Amino acid sequence: MAPITLFFIPYAGGSASISFKWKKLLLPQIKLVPLELAGRGIRSGEPLKDSIEEMSDDLLHKIGQEIAPGDPYAIYGHSMGTMIAFELYYKLVAGGYGEPAHLFVSGGRAPHVPRNLPWTHDLPADQFRTHLQRYGQLSEAIFDNQELYDYFMPVLRADFKAVETYKYTAKPEPLHCPITALTGLADNTIALQEVEAWVQHTDQEFRMFTFDGGHFFIHDEMERITHIINENLERSAVANRIQH
Repeated sequence: MAPITLFFIPYAGGSASISFKWKKLLLPQIKLVPLELAGRGIRSGEPLKDSIEEMSDDLLHKIGQEIAPGDPYAIYGHSMGTMIAFELYYKLVAGGYGEPAHLFVSGGRAPHVPRNLPWTHDLPADQFRTHLQRYGQLSEAIFDNQELYDYFMPVLRADFKAVETYKYTAKPEPLHCPITALTGLADNTIALQEVEAWVQHTDQEFRMFTFDGGHFFIHDEMERITHIINENLERSAVANRIQH
C-alpha cells in the first residue's frame, strides 16, 4: 500500500485533537492530518466561521498546505464534519487535487436530506443548553465552569448555525470515490435511513457500519473505526492498482 494522507474533520464544538489517539492504530502508510477549524484548539485565536461554505473554503486552504495535486488522500468527517467533507470534495476536485481514495462519513445524515427541525443556534441560553444535552456528550462541567462555558458557547452556536443554515444544492455529478458511512444505533439525532441515503452520492462502492453507541460513538469505538479505515484504504489501493 502506497502512503496516503487521511484528513480528519471534527463535529460541532469539537477539536481535531480527538483523532490523535488513532495514529497508533492506523497503518503506518496512513498519515493522519487532523484539520482544526478556526476558533478552537490551536486556532482558538482566529475568528469563528459560521457557515459550511466558509468552513470548507478554510479547510481547502489548510489541505493545500499538506498535499499537492495528485497526491493520494482520503477524508473522514464526523457529524458536522460530514457536511464539510462533502462540500470539500467538490472544491478539491475543482482545484485539481483529484479524487480522494475514500470518503468516510460518520454520525451524519446525507447532505440532501432536509433537517425539518427548528433552528436552535439562536435560542436563549437555557433552551440552547437543553438542546445540547440531547447529544449526550457535553460534560456538565462545561455548564458549571464559567470559563469553559464562555469558551464553548460561541463555538457551539457558530457550528450549529453552520449546520442549520446549510442549503444543499444538487451537484452535476456524484462523487467518483467510495463512501463508507458509520452511525450509532442509539443516535437519537438522525435516523438510519438518513445515513443510508449517502448511497445516492457516489457512483462507486457504498458501505455502512453500525455501532451500539449514540451520536458520539466515535469516542468509544476507536479500534473498530480505525480497522474500518485501514481495511477500506487498503481495498481502495488495490482497486486503484488494478485500474492502472
